[in-house]
Amino acid sequence: MASEQAWWRDKAVWIFKYQKFVHILEKFASVARKYSYLRRLKAQIAGRPLVAIILSEQIGDIIACEPVAREVRKRHPNGHIIWLVREAYAELVRHHPDLNGYLVEKCPSERIYLLKTGVFDVVYNMHISHRKCKYCPEDPVNPTADQIGLTFDNYYHRGDILYMFSQAAGLPPITADPKMHIPDYVKQRINSLHLPDSPIVIHCQSSHVARDWPAANWNRLVKWLLETYPFPVIEIGLFPTVTIEHPNFQSLCGQLSLLETAEVIHRAQLFIGIDSGPAHMANAGNTPGIILLGQLYDFVDYLPYSGRYKRGENITILNDYGHPCAELPYHWVENAAQKQLGEPQFA
Repeated sequence: MASEQAWWRDKAVWIFKYQKFVHILEKFASVARKYSYLRRLKAQIAGRPLVAIILSEQIGDIIACEPVAREVRKRHPNGHIIWLVREAYAELVRHHPDLNGYLVEKCPSERIYLLKTGVFDVVYNMHISHRKCKYCPEDPVNPTADQIGLTFDNYYHRGDILYMFSQAAGLPPITADPKMHIPDYVKQRINSLHLPDSPIVIHCQSSHVARDWPAANWNRLVKWLLETYPFPVIEIGLFPTVTIEHPNFQSLCGQLSLLETAEVIHRAQLFIGIDSGPAHMANAGNTPGIILLGQLYDFVDYLPYSGRYKRGENITILNDYGHPCAELPYHWVENAAQKQLGEPQFA
């Protein structure tokens, strides 16, 4: 048994080493290709400044920081502005009217080499220092974020995502409402699904288990909603949590792109979810919401959202301070839903 475990351990180590070697080779090839592309681009734009906005991940961070593109456009009306982003999140910036394009970032280390070339005339980097690639030795540093003392240990203590990340980029603190830019073809795709009008949309799982609420509570909540109101309920996200079978319940988990998810949320009469990318979509789409928060690491009293949700407009934030989201009392969520939806319509 011990020898078998050692074999599997050694195999995992060698697989990681192989993946690391391939990744680093591909990274340097990618740097060369992108630098060549950017040099050609600079020649094409004929003296206009080449401006980079850098925030490559996550879904909620990119949506929250959408107003940065508008602010940078005001500062560089003649600039050629591109957003550096990971491929998985590119559609969030692809259709922004104040951007001239985007550049897919392979990893933070690749970004370091591109910035060292000096190919960009102006850079607005919203990343906090020391978010490294798991394969690369280089340590990304943002001197502007360091200068204002912004770290992963304190950023939620100091304000919402947009407020702090805009300062990390060297901009004044921005407080504008985020917006989603959804093209017509996405809306037509959602039309083709023939979804019910004005649903309640729920999102139950985040990328971090510490943000989640128990599956039993979600199933109980959906059962109560279906028994109490005539409104359809739709679950969105990557993986389903609700197991109820009911003609008025539908799961779209794993079936939608990011922008399609945003469009479904935009059409909802109410969004109920944990702190995650779809919650930021609801904020940006002017959808009334109920957001379930809880202690995250050392962050107890925090609010990630700017704009409408920060102002408290059509939003209920539930947080049992000092307790994780998993311990949020069930009846708090039910009561908040009843306040949003009105008196029960079924006996």
